[in-house]
Amino acid sequence: MKIGKRKLYRIIMGSLFPVLYLITGSVFVSLMLATFFLTLLLAMEYERWKHPAVWEYITGKGKGIFREKSGKLTGDTYFILAVFIILFFPKDISIATLFFLVFGDAGSGIIGTKYGRTEIFPGKTLEGLAGGLFFNLIIGLIIYPFLGLSLPLLITGAIVASIVEVLPIKVNDNLSVGIITALIMVFL
Repeated sequence: MKIGKRKLYRIIMGSLFPVLYLITGSVFVSLMLATFFLTLLLAMEYERWKHPAVWEYITGKGKGIFREKSGKLTGDTYFILAVFIILFFPKDISIATLFFLVFGDAGSGIIGTKYGRTEIFPGKTLEGLAGGLFFNLIIGLIIYPFLGLSLPLLITGAIVASIVEVLPIKVNDNLSVGIITALIMVFL
């Protein structure tokens, strides 16, 4: 149940950035929101390192939303760093990539945890890869009418994001998935 809470939290909070970008048509609002959350999370990271009891209190109140132990950045901090960087890519690629980052992570986490049996990398399963790809393809089809991207490019972005999610890259996947996906989509 804890993974479901974390992923639902990420879907709701993470979707704010591309939805605002779609609605306003301007990167400014999303960028300001990302700046606010990045500042807040960096302050939280500082407190977490300086006063571990504060982090224990937050994780106790978060009821399963936060899981990182003291000593490394939280997934949320890596995620907001990625959002901040991705917002500087072209608008439609930025929006698609942000949705892939949010929904692919949720799909791979939920499906991989519940049904994952075929490990392809440590902690990553074929079923998780399929779940992430399924969620990414669905969100890609939903946002397709609102973006000026071709369907093949959206499908490629969904596939790339899903593959990068399971690769054993040393950089946290909350940071690497979106940036690598956006770079490849720009290149294509």
